[in-house]
Amino acid sequence: MRRAAAALLLLLSQSALAVEAGAAAPVLAMPALNEPSRTVSLAQLKGQVVYVDFWASWCVPCRISFPALEALYKEHGAQGFVVIGVNKDVSAADAQRFLAKVPVTFTLVADGGDAAARGFDVKAMPSGYLIDRKGVVRKVHRGFTEETATELRREVDALMKEPS
Repeated sequence: MRRAAAALLLLLSQSALAVEAGAAAPVLAMPALNEPSRTVSLAQLKGQVVYVDFWASWCVPCRISFPALEALYKEHGAQGFVVIGVNKDVSAADAQRFLAKVPVTFTLVADGGDAAARGFDVKAMPSGYLIDRKGVVRKVHRGFTEETATELRREVDALMKEPS
């Protein structure tokens, strides 16, 4: 009985760690995908609207999300919208093959040690976290479809209109 209770408590505590809307974004610094000596810190991005997207070369919905995220970034980047693509591939070559087919100009980082995935408690691929200018997660997207793209566009448009 004690083991069952302990197991249940562990499961409940892990699900309580999931980053959901209304939570502060985790404080993380991640190495740039193509320049590992350069780090990207979420704390340095306060004051901007940020979308953190966990992706991998084997993730089929990522082939839909990347062009949609690139379009949003190109539309709002000059006004303070940042996209950070967090790569979950084991092999850098796999990530590069994906990027050759689906190129983007937004920031890409590596998460080889899974610190970012653990920090956000990623549950699905892709997973995206829309963070407001104050560093609060406003929306979590698990998976990505054309409907997600439309919804995300509305959410980003609304957050871009909010004051800093």
